[in-house]
Amino acid sequence: MEEESACECEEGAPAWMATFSDLCTLLLTFFVLLLSFANMDVKQFRVALGSVKDALGVTFKVDGDFEGMTTSAVEISETPSVAPSEAEGTSPTKGRVKAKVMRFVRQQNAEHLIEVAETERGVVLRVTDTVLFDTASDRLRKDSSKVIQVVVGRFSKFKGVLSIEGHTDDRPISSARFPSNWELSTARSIAVLRELVDHQHVAPSRLKVAGYADKQPLDQTDTAKARARNRRVEFIFENPPQFQNDPAAAYTLP
Repeated sequence: MEEESACECEEGAPAWMATFSDLCTLLLTFFVLLLSFANMDVKQFRVALGSVKDALGVTFKVDGDFEGMTTSAVEISETPSVAPSEAEGTSPTKGRVKAKVMRFVRQQNAEHLIEVAETERGVVLRVTDTVLFDTASDRLRKDSSKVIQVVVGRFSKFKGVLSIEGHTDDRPISSARFPSNWELSTARSIAVLRELVDHQHVAPSRLKVAGYADKQPLDQTDTAKARARNRRVEFIFENPPQFQNDPAAAYTLP
């Protein structure tokens, strides 16, 4: 009787083992993912994804690269981060000085006589040679005073050095006074310097001159328009060393 009343046991594992196995698989997957995220190796991360795919029988579509979380200590600096433009040496005030100088030139009604540019050295006022000199001459024209006054008015609000640089086109010159374009370009720079020192009372210690002949052209095309643009005198307001990071501070800007 006792043998007939005993329950017959089913073969195989009990039903709850299937759920338990699924739970273990999910926990394993979870810890594998945690380990992968903590590792910077992209290849290992992709291998881990493949393991998860095989375990769960699903497909992961992954676009792009992955970046894991670093497990090393990170030093926190109190120094503010530097924007890319500042890291490359570009001042946050770049362009502000040029805009102010252009406005000053327009106020003097001289925008048709002067081209304003900005370089690493500082703001540049470019004046074509015909505004200041007659052809092949280093004597200032009588009507050049307006441009000189604009330069002086701008320079009076500047704390740095003014470089006066003469340039010619590539056509050769040969005369008793100017054997080459080197002499002509330098003589024109000196003539402007003399005007600033003798008549505009600018301190000589704040001026310097240079002549470059035809060696620094703005336009290298072989046209009359290009040659006319290359014949010029440049007034370069060189940024003082103490204002390299903030050129605008070198000016008393309105």
